[in-house]
Amino acid sequence: MKVFVVVNRIEEIGYRQTTAMLIASLARKGIEVYVSDIEKFSLVADERTRIQLKASCFESARSSHDVEALSRSQSSELKTYGLSSGDTIMIRTNPGRDIERSAKHRAFLDFCNVCEMSGMRLVNDPKHLELFASKASIALLAPKYRPTTIVSSIEQQLLAFVASAKCDCVLKPAIGSRGNDVIRLSPDDPHLESKVNELAVGRLLVAQHFVHADHEGDKRVIVLAGEVLEHNNTVAGIHRTPKHGDFRANLHAGGTAHPLNLNQQERETANHAASLLMNHGIELAGVDLIGGKVIEFNVFSTGGLFDCVGFSDIPFEDLIVDSFFESPSQEVS
Repeated sequence: MKVFVVVNRIEEIGYRQTTAMLIASLARKGIEVYVSDIEKFSLVADERTRIQLKASCFESARSSHDVEALSRSQSSELKTYGLSSGDTIMIRTNPGRDIERSAKHRAFLDFCNVCEMSGMRLVNDPKHLELFASKASIALLAPKYRPTTIVSSIEQQLLAFVASAKCDCVLKPAIGSRGNDVIRLSPDDPHLESKVNELAVGRLLVAQHFVHADHEGDKRVIVLAGEVLEHNNTVAGIHRTPKHGDFRANLHAGGTAHPLNLNQQERETANHAASLLMNHGIELAGVDLIGGKVIEFNVFSTGGLFDCVGFSDIPFEDLIVDSFFESPSQEVS
């Protein structure tokens, strides 16, 4: 069995990324692991079907630092490998950070659908990745687990939603990441119309009632196979707090990571979300919570594991790999 980990661009892999940690874990366990990107696939169908990827072998990686070094040195030295039934493709791309190549990302997911129908395992299910990558997908949650939300490309509908709210609202693109173009709006903001119109140009937006909580920031919870990922009562994830003067807790927007604790309501919400995702073939994902409400899913290249492992000293990346590939691992203490 070969595992192909596919990313936006090989040379962009950094040692702090969850993807790098998973690659290193695969390699340490003796699994054949290769890394490719969305532009390196091909399919030939004549008397037989041949599916190929140009990729780099990462079997020598033993740490995420090794993965980063290999990603820099081997990104231009790719070889062609054939894929067959029983192989695995781990989709660790992030279209939200690569909008200019959105058509190529869609083409790659089409390719992945063919691979899945040819007997390969896909993590996660390509048929539902785009659905849950959209922030509109939280509408699929039961109402008690999500804030009041509208999804629209019609400026007047968005304006009416915010203006009629009895609280602040958060406005953001349906597709995006890292807190880019996410703004907080007050119903009585004198510049409300211009702010909505400026953000709405040519794209679908999500507006949500701002969720107040007894904690700063948000909580990124890693879910696996329909449940919150945890070991010895330690939940995989991080509590992110915003920098001074900002409400966004994204680390790329200046937020800070802290150890994660969940109360009973938050755990119930995260497990509800995990079950919904698993029912649609999303095995590994991040669920972002504020005040016991899901504000969005992260299904392509979920982050947060590096800090979580640093806080807990639990190798959650190994637990994830063991779950997927049932490979023997040392007992985790």
